Amino acid sequence: MKLMIAELRKNKGISQHELATVMGVAHQTVSKWETNVTFPDITLLPQLAHYFEVSVDELLGLKPLPSRTYNPCEAGTKDYWSKRLKYLRSTRDFLWNKDYLQFLIKKVWKINNPIHILDCGCGYGHLGTMLMPLMPEGSSYTGIDHSENLINEGRGLFNTNVFDVKFVCDDVLTYESGIKYDFVISQTVLRHIDDSHLFLNKMISFTKDGGLVVCAEVNRELENVGLHIQGMDYDFLCQHPGFREMWNTELKRQGRDYTVALKIPKMMKDLGLRDIDIRMSDKVNFISPEDADYAEEVAAFIEAHEFCEYKTSEQQALVVERFMNHGMDRKDAEYYCNKQNKITEFIGRNQEMLTLTKFYGLLISFGSK
Repeated sequence: MKLMIAELRKNKGISQHELATVMGVAHQTVSKWETNVTFPDITLLPQLAHYFEVSVDELLGLKPLPSRTYNPCEAGTKDYWSKRLKYLRSTRDFLWNKDYLQFLIKKVWKINNPIHILDCGCGYGHLGTMLMPLMPEGSSYTGIDHSENLINEGRGLFNTNVFDVKFVCDDVLTYESGIKYDFVISQTVLRHIDDSHLFLNKMISFTKDGGLVVCAEVNRELENVGLHIQGMDYDFLCQHPGFREMWNTELKRQGRDYTVALKIPKMMKDLGLRDIDIRMSDKVNFISPEDADYAEEVAAFIEAHEFCEYKTSEQQALVVERFMNHGMDRKDAEYYCNKQNKITEFIGRNQEMLTLTKFYGLLISFGSK
């Protein structure tokens, strides 16, 4: 008989010390279980089986462990974003202050002459609508994205009589461009895809010698603790148990890296860029009933954070299953669902007098080719 505790623990992504704390034993005891020096007390077997969501026979190695097929996160796929236009519209204005973007263009990047811009993973081109009015006259903008729905939306945003703009519906990773660009940028793309290193390398390949490569990415840790809602306990709002386990599982199983915002400068260095630097957007969102566009701001916030409806038990079960498939344990997944519902209920009761502060932690890394 071979105890399966070590394999189950590693699959769950917890340490011996964490398991010992849950079971109320010394961590040396867990080590002895895993090396078959000693066996758990018979009264602990049902607790261990319940914790690992297996039968006692599976725990004892008498039956094979159930194979759980990992279902990759779809956040890097065309089909996923083709259905997320409403979400994108509700979140883009939360990321930048226009005067800070202008400061970067004029004072940091020192763009004084017309340039050709390529926006990789442009979505519906919102970043282009911010960049083009700030760029020297004669500049051009090209947006590339693999979602035809988003590209078509972007084409309707620009007045082509004023700006030189075009969109390309293609996958950045397979696209071959006959043009080199002065300024190649991506915004909140690398955090969602499975191979950020490959994507960044492709961006560099589109860039002229001497051109600038820019990646703007949200720091997930800062985003998770960057919310305060008046009337709710901040400690409750900023707790996200199980998320790191889930993110690490996604990194291990499919390459999706929640820490990529902080790693980009080193990636740029490794790929041969020079004069690398990193800044942070100064945008912090404050929403108050006194705001002239308060209703629109609240509606965008609710849509962006999925606080628009109370989740039924059936909906929660789907979320719990998906989170557990990605490395989170049941207790933390259920905590997340209950938390979302509590916030949704609070906002629903106070929607006409809601005061909140939200900070995303947008990091802007850049380097010259």
